[in-house]
Amino acid sequence: MTELKYINKEENKNLQINDLITLGLYTILLIIVMGAGVGIGTLLTSVIFGGKVYFATYTSVVVALVCGGVYSLIFNKINKNMSIFIMTAIIALFMALSGHAFIGSIALFIAAICAEFFFRKNNEYLSYLFFNLGNIGIIFPMFFMKDNYIKHLQGRNFPQEKIDLVMQSSDMKTFIFIVVFTIIFSLVGTYIGRKIYFKNFKKAGL
Repeated sequence: MTELKYINKEENKNLQINDLITLGLYTILLIIVMGAGVGIGTLLTSVIFGGKVYFATYTSVVVALVCGGVYSLIFNKINKNMSIFIMTAIIALFMALSGHAFIGSIALFIAAICAEFFFRKNNEYLSYLFFNLGNIGIIFPMFFMKDNYIKHLQGRNFPQEKIDLVMQSSDMKTFIFIVVFTIIFSLVGTYIGRKIYFKNFKKAGL
């Protein structure tokens, strides 16, 4: 049985061109898995709750659970300094370009620094945790800058009915729920992700 050991980061070298290409491909895969997780969650909640819950509010919770395998792939396979930072920074840029509030990208950049720090400390659990906490930044304005967030949604041509749906979950109980379950699912996601990587991806040569 393969023991789940961290790779020795002291053997790291600088990122090479082939590493950057691989990182780009894995980052695209991560974004696809993130989108798929949110999409499936949105579909299920629409069916279960009749469209009365705005599921995107809980993105960080879902991402924490479903993306652990891809994150572990990046963490252990590429195994080069700055890989985690660059990957998270790319996602932050993607979020900014896709119309999300700018503060969300700032939060992700801060998370990128923390996630990279713990990568260098060989701690995948905390690295992935900070990556997911950074995703909460996307919805910061919804809870702490409500008027500006409503204007942001209006600027994206959200109908008033959808804005009301979004803002009905902007209470502090919901925010605390999101933070707590993002932390819990980050730890669970890392555990599952490492199992997937060492038992499947690594054997497949990925």
